[in-house]
Amino acid sequence: MANEKVNTEIDVTQAMIGYDGKPLTDPTLDEKGKPVLDEAGQPVRENVPFRTIAFMALDAVGKLDADRALGGEKKLMAYKLAHKIATSDKVALLPDEIGFLEQRIGMTFPMNVVGACAMILNPASIKKD
Repeated sequence: MANEKVNTEIDVTQAMIGYDGKPLTDPTLDEKGKPVLDEAGQPVRENVPFRTIAFMALDAVGKLDADRALGGEKKLMAYKLAHKIATSDKVALLPDEIGFLEQRIGMTFPMNVVGACAMILNPASIKKD
């Protein structure tokens, strides 16, 4: 977790990179929510930016079973953090905001997404051999 007392600037538009070194991708969807297909009939894929993962994790605040006793203070923190991420491509995050994002991402997503987010939020937590 983040222990520094300084802001950390995060580019929330950057693609999430998986443990295999390749960007995490999702199918591109049309206006009806159906996958867009290329000439060969294969789904077109797009990189998943950190911003999308952060929004999904913050949007889940209060919806998970583990959140039953969660007070309004944490929900408001999630809202303010989502607004901060929505209004700028480069965001200065405080250590408690990084910790909150790490916690929420960990509660919401599988390990490949958690690791990809850790490489962005707290690179020192991912040791490369």
